[in-house]
Amino acid sequence: MQSIYKYISLSSFLLCLAVLTTQAQEKKVEKTQEKKKESTLPKVKLLNGFTVQVDVASLLTTALIHGDSYSMEAGVQFDLKKKYYPIVELGFAGADKISNENVGFKTNGLFGRVGVDINLIKPKKDSKPTNNLFLLGARLGMTNFAYDITNVKITDNYWGGTESPDYMNQKSTKVWFEIVAGVRVEVYKNVYMGWTVRNKNLLGQDAAGKVFPWYIPGFGINTSNNWGVNYTVGYHF
Repeated sequence: MQSIYKYISLSSFLLCLAVLTTQAQEKKVEKTQEKKKESTLPKVKLLNGFTVQVDVASLLTTALIHGDSYSMEAGVQFDLKKKYYPIVELGFAGADKISNENVGFKTNGLFGRVGVDINLIKPKKDSKPTNNLFLLGARLGMTNFAYDITNVKITDNYWGGTESPDYMNQKSTKVWFEIVAGVRVEVYKNVYMGWTVRNKNLLGQDAAGKVFPWYIPGFGINTSNNWGVNYTVGYHF
């Protein structure tokens, strides 16, 4: 009876040992296969080139509409680890407007923005990162410009009479930030098209009672909050 008990105990021990050995071998094979899969996937570099892009929307608006204002801009956006996209944007804009009261406003100047976008599309675990992007980001914009305001009518309520002074070559520096969301799609090899929507917020306000610009290059009409849309075409190097 005791020999049978020893035999059963030894058999159980050998069976458990065999099961544990099989499980260890299976885990080892799984790890080897995972390493092979990882080695076949392309590694994401820190810098994956850059894209030079032009805002087509501002060019078409300037060329076709012939409104009170005009603008043109371009940018360079870098690709860091297929996730972060720092960008520098430069442009030229201006305005030439006559109001209903025959007051004239004229300006033009350079503007610039710096910022970063983040790609919200997460790549699948077993595939390379996609070239189509859904971006969310921010910009800090700035411009230094001069403007003219002519034929401003000022009425003297005490003595009566009206004057029409001109305010020529007024200097101004404006800073603002933007919240940006958009899509960029590879339509052909290394050729990208996309759009962005921007919410622009001016930092600092003009003092009440002082002369201030009606239009700000790169920002738009001088209000505390503006919206803008860009449609870009770019080439990735």
